[in-house]
Amino acid sequence: MSYSDFQFGYTNWLEVYSSEDLLEAYPHGYLPFSGDISDPRHLFYMARSLRVNLSQFTVDKKRRYDHRDWQKFGLQREHLTKEQMVEQFGAESLLELAAIWMAPRFGKRALPLDRLAYILSKPFVQDFLVWKRGTELEAFALIVQGIWGAHYYYVFYRNGSGMDTAPGHGYLIDFLNWAWENGHDYAYLGTYYGKKSQYKSRGISGVEFWDGNEWNPDKREMARLLEEDTGR
Repeated sequence: MSYSDFQFGYTNWLEVYSSEDLLEAYPHGYLPFSGDISDPRHLFYMARSLRVNLSQFTVDKKRRYDHRDWQKFGLQREHLTKEQMVEQFGAESLLELAAIWMAPRFGKRALPLDRLAYILSKPFVQDFLVWKRGTELEAFALIVQGIWGAHYYYVFYRNGSGMDTAPGHGYLIDFLNWAWENGHDYAYLGTYYGKKSQYKSRGISGVEFWDGNEWNPDKREMARLLEEDTGR
């Protein structure tokens, strides 16, 4: 069992062959697996993941206040296909930039370049959200989307002091706004383990976690599970 990597002896796996198969993955608690870059298969694993039912999506007063502060940075959001993203910025430059931006947040846990390249090569990763300030790239997120919803897969953003750099939590709310504006029913936010995941649900209505059998909206149970995680 490797708890830090969210792999367990009882993990359920799903192999995806086409974009249509994603309808069997995300709505049933599966997330993309990238732990073995030598594996040519497109594997998904069942995990405690989080999603937002966008028909119930609202943010509370504190989160709205935080987001208004983020909006003061004047970032412009743009949706690009993977082809457009690579054409504009270059695949190697994107990978290097992602690694630089991730290091202050994750340190030794930052994804190595070869794993980032493996993730970027996945056929179901076809969309990006990009945030710019003027002509400067401030952040970008890998998005997986389909009739089942949209997945905020990975986000990479410029790091710095609060005075000159937009805080990372604002990108998640902006993604949720984008998903709602584009008619998605659900927005998937990845794994939900440990207190570091609290920002994904804090002050947000409509959140649900996969409990192994169904999507559970019980926030008290979410809090209990995150508290238990800290002791592992």
